[in-house]
Amino acid sequence: MTSCRRLEPGSVRRVAIVASRKVDAGYLKRLEGTLGRGGVEIVETRPEDDPDGRDQVDLVFVLGGDGTMLRASRIYPGKVLLGVNFGRVGFMSGMLPEHMEEGVGKLLRDGIEVQEYRKLDVRVGEEAWRTAANDAVLLKKRPHQIASVDVSVGGEELFAFRCDGFIAATPLGSTAYALSAGGPIVSGDARCYVLVPIAPHALVSRPLVLGEEQVTELRLVERDALLSLDGEEPRELHAGDTVRVRLSAESVKIGRTDDWTWWRAVRRTFL
Repeated sequence: MTSCRRLEPGSVRRVAIVASRKVDAGYLKRLEGTLGRGGVEIVETRPEDDPDGRDQVDLVFVLGGDGTMLRASRIYPGKVLLGVNFGRVGFMSGMLPEHMEEGVGKLLRDGIEVQEYRKLDVRVGEEAWRTAANDAVLLKKRPHQIASVDVSVGGEELFAFRCDGFIAATPLGSTAYALSAGGPIVSGDARCYVLVPIAPHALVSRPLVLGEEQVTELRLVERDALLSLDGEEPRELHAGDTVRVRLSAESVKIGRTDDWTWWRAVRRTFL
């Protein structure tokens, strides 16, 4: 199950703020003023592309969309993120800009619920494992070509695909690129990840739903490809390279100030 807990009233005394450069400075001043009046120390404020945030904070406010939330999760790994949605989707956000003061008041008065969502572990060859909160995308390098990829699960060869690429996504990421590519929406409390082919050159193809003990291996048979984790700058891979994916023991922690459920967010966002 997705782990749920609460940040109790009085437990948030030191915070950081990550803000998209697209967000008007007036909203940042409003948030800083509201937190100051509530007696909360703002340890640091930084843009979303500034790495390595400080560890000693109780909560991270994130002003932006889901992309900013993902980047904030890399700046402050393991910290609770509370998003103010300035994006188009806002599936990961906890409040709207027009309710910012009300949301901060509720946080300080009542505390907030925190949901934890499992990440992916991703490894190229024998390199160190890296994590992704939403997805890992293996994509062909050249638009006019397709990639050839051999897929194995649990050490057993399944099939060879000629396609534009593959998306491996967490339940949280199942509502992002994987959904657009025809993948399922997976409940946030499911201990699994999905593997979705992108534009496969085949008459029959289906996404796979894989359990937490299953390790998937994608091996490039021919042609170069690109690999991107959570939409970050892609790296180039070459024929013969392998990418391994599994459900991670690590999680991303997202705070909510309203009466939030997974399916209510799905309905609000997509329907």
